[in-house]
Amino acid sequence: MSRKEKIKRYLIWTRVKRACTARIASLIVTSLVGWAITGNPLIGLSIGAMDLIIKMFLYYGHETIWERKMAKDIKQIKLEYDD
Repeated sequence: MSRKEKIKRYLIWTRVKRACTARIASLIVTSLVGWAITGNPLIGLSIGAMDLIIKMFLYYGHETIWERKMAKDIKQIKLEYDD
């Protein structure tokens, strides 16, 4: 495996881990708020679970877009200084 592939794999797995930990925290908060509002812990957990699933994919996509933008910007900066 090349260094570039290794870095790409590292970035992907780091993004996945960050998404998971952020979503777990959000699941807990959303479930507790749903429980507090409805008085039913199962409804709170259901709301939290849907929030978890939807936002995990949104977060992953969001991070991917920003990392691509940063990589493009860094590449441009490197080109400017190579002149």
